[in-house]
Amino acid sequence: MKNLHLLGTVLLVASSIISSDLNAEIYTWTDKDGKVHFSDKPIVDENVTTIKPKENGNISNPVTQNSQWQQDYNKTKKVRAEQAQTKAKQIKKNKGYCNNLKRKLAIYQQGGRIYLMSATGERHYQSEEELAAQNKKLTKLIKENCR
Repeated sequence: MKNLHLLGTVLLVASSIISSDLNAEIYTWTDKDGKVHFSDKPIVDENVTTIKPKENGNISNPVTQNSQWQQDYNKTKKVRAEQAQTKAKQIKKNKGYCNNLKRKLAIYQQGGRIYLMSATGERHYQSEEELAAQNKKLTKLIKENCR
């Protein structure tokens, strides 16, 4: 733990030293032979000119909550979340529908006497043709709507 604290302190000091050099001035001068020199320290005996670095205009501005890019990103993110939620609901609904169709088809494929209850409570037994038609209809619906 003590070594970790020491390492953190050393890194902090090193980064502050390095960052202070980033703001150093650049000096230039021409010697008696006409050769141009550059340095980060001025020379006393020479006619020294200070060079100020140009500000880099290629660095982008920081993103804020009010920036157009951030607003577009948030809007797109919200739309995608809503689409995913709608799709999940549709899949869940479709799954329930498919399960219901498969359950009905299993009943019709099982065979036997199947009846439908009328509004008055009377049983209407389906004929073989009605059973076959219902079986065909359910099979077609399952192929169209279920995977």
